[in-house]
Amino acid sequence: MQQAIDLAQSGMESGNGGPFGCVIVKDDQVIGSGSNMVTKTLDPTAHAEVVAIRNACKNLNHFQLEGCELYTSCEPCPMCLGAIFWARPSRVFYACTHEDASAA
Repeated sequence: MQQAIDLAQSGMESGNGGPFGCVIVKDDQVIGSGSNMVTKTLDPTAHAEVVAIRNACKNLNHFQLEGCELYTSCEPCPMCLGAIFWARPSRVFYACTHEDASAA
C-alpha cells in the first residue's frame, strides 16, 4: 500500500495527474504499477488503476489478473471499478475513501 501512496505523491509532484497511485501484486511481487496520467497523456481513462492494470496484464501476457491483489491510494471510481471487474484480481485494497480525497 505504501508504494501506491508513494506513486500518488510523486504523480502530484510531477504534475502528471491527480493524487492517485496503484500497484498490483502477485506472489509477493509487484507485477504492475501506475499513477494518474490523465493530464500528461491527455487521456481521460489514464487513471492509476487502469494504468496499473494495463501494465500488469502486459507483464503477465494475459488479460486477467486472477491470483493478484490490487492496492490503490483511493477508493476506485466507477470507471476503474469496471476495469477492475473485468481484470478480475482476487482482492482490492484502498487507502482512503472518495470523501477523504474530496476533503484533502
